[in-house]
Amino acid sequence: MQQYIYTIKRSLRSIEGIFWALIFPLFLGLIFKFMFGNLGTYEQFSEVAVGVVEVEANKTFVDTLKEVEMEEDLPMFVVSEYKNIDEAQDALQDESIYAYILVDGDKFELVIREMDIYTSLVKSFVDQYKQNYTLIEEVASKHPEQMEAFLSTLFEAESIGIEEIELKGQDKSPYTQYFYALLSMACLIASMYGLSYGNNLQADVSTMGARRNVAPTPKLKQFVIDFMASMTIYTVLMTIVLVFVVYVYGQDFGDNFGLIWLTTIVGTFTGLAGGYLIATWVKGNEGQKNGICVAFFMVSSFLGGLQMAEMPYILEENCPIINRINPATLIVNAYKSLAVFGDYEQYGVNVISLFGIGVLFIILSVAKLRRTKYASI
Repeated sequence: MQQYIYTIKRSLRSIEGIFWALIFPLFLGLIFKFMFGNLGTYEQFSEVAVGVVEVEANKTFVDTLKEVEMEEDLPMFVVSEYKNIDEAQDALQDESIYAYILVDGDKFELVIREMDIYTSLVKSFVDQYKQNYTLIEEVASKHPEQMEAFLSTLFEAESIGIEEIELKGQDKSPYTQYFYALLSMACLIASMYGLSYGNNLQADVSTMGARRNVAPTPKLKQFVIDFMASMTIYTVLMTIVLVFVVYVYGQDFGDNFGLIWLTTIVGTFTGLAGGYLIATWVKGNEGQKNGICVAFFMVSSFLGGLQMAEMPYILEENCPIINRINPATLIVNAYKSLAVFGDYEQYGVNVISLFGIGVLFIILSVAKLRRTKYASI
């Protein structure tokens, strides 16, 4: 008990630790608040400006693109036709269009500046058109007698439009994503605490570690007490950050504050465990380990969408396994599962995966500590 209280007091005396755990996330959240404000309130959907460059003419495709409607008499796309790629590229860079389509007979190439809801609609149209075109060609070549019936069925069934889907969660603002990522980073900054206490258990890294290694108290007991104490103090700090983000900065995380808080605590647990893992397994002095620790939570936060909200979607398309094992992404997805989708099953998958990663970190750290022997202290 005495060691537990001492560790908490030591944590409270660490100005650097308090800054990174509390002041930095609150300050960054304040910047986000000023940057985004209520932008999401004023964002409305409008027709998508899209360009077309025809290398080889395909009048059917262009006419179909112009005729697609969101609802009656409201076109989905505003189509601009360009003579060459340079003109279309200039329009794309000037933000006159969201994307342009390079049409070469029955071949279509979509060029975008960035992925968002508007370019996603253009991509959906192109993909669906290509799929239908392939089906029509196949039926025409193999079963021409069924062509008329097939076309009738196809055009009755296939359509592109916008359907309003009622989400089970409450949050609808695209900018809250950045606050999810901010909280995930704050959770993982706990790794700095874990690193510090992990170093203090190793005789070849710190003088305190040398003293503690000759003490009669078993290493495992020291580890458990330090971890519980640091978890306690960091839970308090993260609760303060969460309350500020939700109630002071006014970010809508939904009605499930208890589960949102639980996600934050599990994220903190995994962050602390990650710090211990770096302290025990990475060779080098304290400065080198600090650098790796910072890289850990910053890279994880970047992949989770802190600097670029589209990053998790890019990874989902190209390397989805990263989204399944990256702690920051799991924290963000847990928040979104509750606040946006109201999906408790997916929430459980994310939180359990996150907790499992933390447990794995602890097992590896303890195994390394127990195996470490010193020739002399």
